[in-house]
Amino acid sequence: MGGRPLGQHFLQDPRIIDQILAAANPQPGQKILEIGPGRGALTYPMLLSGARVLAVEVDEQLAARLKPADHLRVVRQDILQTRLSELLADGPYKVVANLPYYITTPILEKVLQEGHGLIDELVLMMQHEVAERIVKPANRLSGSLTHFVRFHAQAEYLFKVPPSAFLPPPEVDSAVLRFRLHAPPEDCLARRFFDILRRSFAQRRKMLRSSLKGLINDEQFQKAGVEPQRRPETLHFEEFLALERCSRS
Repeated sequence: MGGRPLGQHFLQDPRIIDQILAAANPQPGQKILEIGPGRGALTYPMLLSGARVLAVEVDEQLAARLKPADHLRVVRQDILQTRLSELLADGPYKVVANLPYYITTPILEKVLQEGHGLIDELVLMMQHEVAERIVKPANRLSGSLTHFVRFHAQAEYLFKVPPSAFLPPPEVDSAVLRFRLHAPPEDCLARRFFDILRRSFAQRRKMLRSSLKGLINDEQFQKAGVEPQRRPETLHFEEFLALERCSRS
C-alpha cells in the first residue's frame, strides 16, 4: 500500500490476496499494470495465472528486490510522473493496485483521466473512507471526487479489508473497489463541469446559489431542475451534469 521508507503497509493475509485475485481475475496473456507491487504479494500469483505484469514501483529498494520472472517487467518510476500514453501504448491494460493512502486521490485522478483507450478496468485497494466517498453519491460523504470518478468510470464496492491484513497494520480499514471506464458524458464541457464541481465543494456548507454565483443564475438553476438553496453533497451526478449544460444557455 503504499517499503517502509514511504509509509507503506504490506499486504500479507492469504485470504485477502485470494479475494483480490478473484476480483482481478487475471487471464493468460492479459496485460496488467500493477502500481506499487511492494514485495510482490499480488504480482507473482498474477504471473502464475499466465498474465503479463508491468509493475511500476517508485521505491528503488523494493523494485530491486522483485525477483525476475517470465512475463514480468519492472519499471522503477513514479506513476504520477509517468506518461501513461507511452507506458501503456501496447494496451489495453487492467490495473491492479494497493494504493498508498497519502496519494490515492492523485493516482486515481491521473489513471482515470489519462486511461481512456489504454485501460479498461481497475481493481484498487484504498482507505475505506475514500472508497465510501467514491461510491456514495448524494450523501454527506460525497465530494468532488465522487463525481469526478463517475464522469470517467462506474465504481463498484467489492469488500472491506481489516488492518490485520497488513504488516505493519494501518490504523484504519481498507476497501477494494472495481472501476470500469466508460466514455465521458455526451454534450458536456469537461472543464466547465469540473469547475462547477470544484466551486461547489470548495464551500460545501454554502448553498449552491452562493458558491456558484456568477457562473449559474436562478433561471439556469430552474432550467436544470436544481433548487439553488441546496448544498453540493445532496446532488446526484446527473444533476451536476444538468447544471453544466444549462449554465451555457
